[in-house]
Amino acid sequence: MKLYPWHRLFFIIIALFLVTSALFLLGDGEQADLPESIEPLKITPFFLSASETTGNAQGELIFYPQNPAPGDFVIIEAGPLPATDQVQLQFNFQGAISEYYQLGNMVYAVAAIYYETEPGSYNLELINVSDQPEETMAAAELTVAEKDFHFSSFSMPASRTEGWTAQRLAEDREKIRLARENTEQYPLWQGSFINPVGGRISSTYGAIRVINQNPPRRHSGLDIAAEEGTPVYATNRGVVRLSESLLSGGETVIIDHGLGLSSTYMHLHTITAEEGEIVERGQEIGTVGMTGYATGPHLHWEVNIDQTPVNPEQLFDDELLLIPPAYVVDKVKDWQ
Repeated sequence: MKLYPWHRLFFIIIALFLVTSALFLLGDGEQADLPESIEPLKITPFFLSASETTGNAQGELIFYPQNPAPGDFVIIEAGPLPATDQVQLQFNFQGAISEYYQLGNMVYAVAAIYYETEPGSYNLELINVSDQPEETMAAAELTVAEKDFHFSSFSMPASRTEGWTAQRLAEDREKIRLARENTEQYPLWQGSFINPVGGRISSTYGAIRVINQNPPRRHSGLDIAAEEGTPVYATNRGVVRLSESLLSGGETVIIDHGLGLSSTYMHLHTITAEEGEIVERGQEIGTVGMTGYATGPHLHWEVNIDQTPVNPEQLFDDELLLIPPAYVVDKVKDWQ
């Protein structure tokens, strides 16, 4: 059987579950606090890849999937790391990194490869910055595979943008940026993610689109066509950071799932989720519409790490964003 990093994580989860259960039975029925060693290390943003250590290396870099493409998530595992060391991870390709979390002496994070990243090999290093001169603890190469993106050309009536101003569009972009930047420092999602609406995918993630013969633009999410009024559901647990009517996005909801991971729902007909509300996976947050820059009823569904859009369809891989439940339950309890 081929072993992935998450097989190792599976055994960690089982051990955590057994320890947590024992503490619960021995206690007064309250969830026992996790040890202070769970608190995050001071680690700067990073990308990681398969383990390929060098020299006096002390750590290991592991990633999944093994051959990511532009627009993919990359799940990261780093360690074991000495508790006294401060580390920095350096990379040289376009993308973003989630906030990280620690279990024991292992650190986990979710990276996003920008959809315009050129295929090829990129350098990654885990650096110990506690000592001078700085020491390379591990080094590796991450190979980004080639990917073909769909191309389309279509027209939009001028009436859809009547009365729009550059200032208002800039204000809306800033609201979106701030909503995606405002994140909890630990995972809020639990279990696998769900499709927010049943329907037909009318425009794929990363598609190259020419609208009204303007310069090509990239599509940052999935468009899912459905009848107006069709319920739209939160793809997973999180807190609503934006619930507002925007010019281009129309009625828009942005949910923070923690660690810098967010999901966006645009062109809604109605909104039922309020800003600041905690929503659960499968909870209705609105209905399909065609508000904003849209010519037919559909949901524009976007997923981001910080400001970098990634392919939402990857969320349906049950192992992709697996988070040890003992850690999540404890953090969610503290947050509420």
